[in-house]
Amino acid sequence: MKRILATLLTLVGTFTMLHAIGPTFFYKYSVEPVPVGAGLVYVADEDMDVENIPWKSSWYRTVTFSKKIQVQQEATTVTSFLYAKPLDGYIFSHWTKKNNNGSETVFSYTANTTDLVTVTTTTDATAKLTEYKAYFVEKGLVYPESSDESIGSVTIDNPSNKIGDRVTLTAFPDHLNGKFLGWRRNNSSQLINANPYNFKVTNSNKGTYTAVFEERGIKTNGIYIYLENVRSGKYLGVTGTSEDSITEEQRNFYNSMMLVDKNHRKSHSLPSLVLKVKGTPTGTGGLRSVDIQGQGVSTYDISNLKFRVEKYDTLDYYIYGSAQGATGYLKDNADNTTYGEMELIGTIRYPNLYNRPNESTSYRWRFHHIDEEHLNDNYFGALPSPNTTKNGKYYTTMYTAFPYQCMDQVKAYIVDQILDDGSIHMVEISDGIVPAYTAVILECTSTEAIGNRLLPLVTDPEPLTSTNLLKGEIWLHNGEEDESTYRTRFDPSTMRVLSDDKFAFVAVNNKDDAHDNVTLEYIANNTCYLDITGKDVPEEMEISTTSGNGLKGDVNNDGIVDIVDVLTTVNVIVKKKVSVFIFENGDINKDGIIDVVDLMEIVYITLH
Repeated sequence: MKRILATLLTLVGTFTMLHAIGPTFFYKYSVEPVPVGAGLVYVADEDMDVENIPWKSSWYRTVTFSKKIQVQQEATTVTSFLYAKPLDGYIFSHWTKKNNNGSETVFSYTANTTDLVTVTTTTDATAKLTEYKAYFVEKGLVYPESSDESIGSVTIDNPSNKIGDRVTLTAFPDHLNGKFLGWRRNNSSQLINANPYNFKVTNSNKGTYTAVFEERGIKTNGIYIYLENVRSGKYLGVTGTSEDSITEEQRNFYNSMMLVDKNHRKSHSLPSLVLKVKGTPTGTGGLRSVDIQGQGVSTYDISNLKFRVEKYDTLDYYIYGSAQGATGYLKDNADNTTYGEMELIGTIRYPNLYNRPNESTSYRWRFHHIDEEHLNDNYFGALPSPNTTKNGKYYTTMYTAFPYQCMDQVKAYIVDQILDDGSIHMVEISDGIVPAYTAVILECTSTEAIGNRLLPLVTDPEPLTSTNLLKGEIWLHNGEEDESTYRTRFDPSTMRVLSDDKFAFVAVNNKDDAHDNVTLEYIANNTCYLDITGKDVPEEMEISTTSGNGLKGDVNNDGIVDIVDVLTTVNVIVKKKVSVFIFENGDINKDGIIDVVDLMEIVYITLH
């Protein structure tokens, strides 16, 4: 069975070191509202529905509890869930955590939040007390609130403000699922887009300022991301490699996942690093019931289990899953000196799992949105060879398990026919939207991915119905020793590939630049090949970029629509060879096929 990125999740019992039974731990917390009587507070060791919280208004609340968990040599951690609710006349300000020297550190501006607290091993009830305070302030003439605190929080620098004071309102959308739209004053229909928003308090602008947030749809449609390890700066994705030097005893993912340097020239052109995440927001900045899709394979489909994403701070997260009583946290295996290799990019690193994270940033991950809002920073794009060029344009092939929209003047083409002279004819996808699993030739204006951006789409358009002679390649190592069982071996008698040396489809497979320019034995991942089975074609096939004159019915491209076009279309329908046939001019109803419906339309055009 294909193993991919997600075994990150549940780990299905291969990590035997996680199954040892450890001692009983004790953790102790106190939470205090400041000032007393201004709000209600609560702390728990589980994620709770806010409506069902047994709020405590006393000056402190101490909770002691114990549980059995598995430990190793390093310090163990536990997750606490903190909740605060202001009473009438007050607003929530922030949480603090008491340091060893007695000082306090602000750790969150969200009323309902989480913290991962590192504690030491103990088998009695003398665990060190961890102290939190929830600060509340009196409402001033201007005060902020969130339209939905589960997807965004707000702050004000001068909560107890009065006429003449300057205030700054700041909105913090949930990084994974929130988007800030603007401030709405006293339920006005107009939104103020500034963030932060600074102004002087007057009688005309006092009141409630609601930060309006909307969900990104991570639960329903999902979001596309690059997943970066904080310590190493590497992106996580599907390996698709046959490297087998990493053993299960080393608790690595064994060919299911890879880590690639985000600054690698090819990192933003690899579909295997583009991950689609779906999950249910926890209301505390994280996700539960998380599923990740990479290369069209779902972590849930593989394991029938889902995992969890937990917020560490504004941008950093922990990722963990459980199975058979064990919990594993995803970690960059940065200290392991054994690496694998990947075609086209060379050395890669593997992640691994550990039962509980310590303070090392190897356990922390950043989610970078790949969407229109972040297109300049977190982009995915095509990376053509500078040698595959014609008329100032560059060409490459692409095959992805997700749909995308062409940006930056990139054009996408399918191959609809092989002409009599042995050349191939391309048809442009007019709207520039490429459905999932559609093999295409991309025409680009740049040789760098940043200049040929392709925007992943969360909803899949209708598949193209026209006959496409291109076939795409996506493969994932499935544990078999023989690569031919899961890869497509290049065969010059039945295949042609787009050359990386010239603008033509050729009978020689491309080179692997990461391995001393060796010729690839198999079709490269996420690329395409032309199926010429049963066809007598030259070893080098030129590409026809003629797109026709756009005149409906003028299938021979001579500038008029007449009986010759009718007869030519008849020959195409009955599969007789013709010297010239402009597909886009003949496909009158744009359904991707040439049939009698198109013929009748051409006859009508001829007669009128």
